[in-house]
Amino acid sequence: MKTADELIRNFPLFKGWRDDEYNQLLTKSFFRKYDKGIDLFMEGEEAHGLFLLRSGVVKIYKIGENGREQIIHLSYPGDSVAELPLFDGGPYPSSAAALEDTEVLYIPRQTMMEIMDARPELYKQIVKVLATRMRKLVELVEDLSLRQVRQRLARLILKESNGKNTFILPFTNDEIAARLGSVRDVISRTFSALQNDDLITLTGRHVTILNRVKLEDNC
Repeated sequence: MKTADELIRNFPLFKGWRDDEYNQLLTKSFFRKYDKGIDLFMEGEEAHGLFLLRSGVVKIYKIGENGREQIIHLSYPGDSVAELPLFDGGPYPSSAAALEDTEVLYIPRQTMMEIMDARPELYKQIVKVLATRMRKLVELVEDLSLRQVRQRLARLILKESNGKNTFILPFTNDEIAARLGSVRDVISRTFSALQNDDLITLTGRHVTILNRVKLEDNC
């Protein structure tokens, strides 16, 4: 696993910072561990710092009025969690929870702001990072509004395969449903339909892509 120094220096938000600024961040930062299922923070809470993932997976999610969960984003080692409220001064706009045992490097907001206020040109990098996140959110909106569940699931399978024909899908059907804006029963039926069409096989969480070209056509 990466050290605190490696996490900070490799994170896009801090590209181009000086050694003394890196050291200032390191002095105030510390590691935190979260067991699977534990929330890092809840929607509406005041934002005090940035989380950089060292290990594990964190889901960013919202709960609708009907109690249904919608996963907005999944963060993996090297990713950040909760950068947006650091800069607009507002509370966390969504909740975050560990999908598996997770360790993060916690960087206090006050330390970051002190460094950037002393060197305003650093804010240019902030704009780039937030623009990248905005593009991902636009893709999510496009998926939910323009694509059917079968299309969304096919896209998810192809993305998680990383070019491999056999791999382990790291989510339960409940988690997939929450991420794709659906429900577990629909996801189960859609998996069955993809298998009946000889596009994939699914054994537990082990997925084998039988026809990648046709699966891509379903996207």
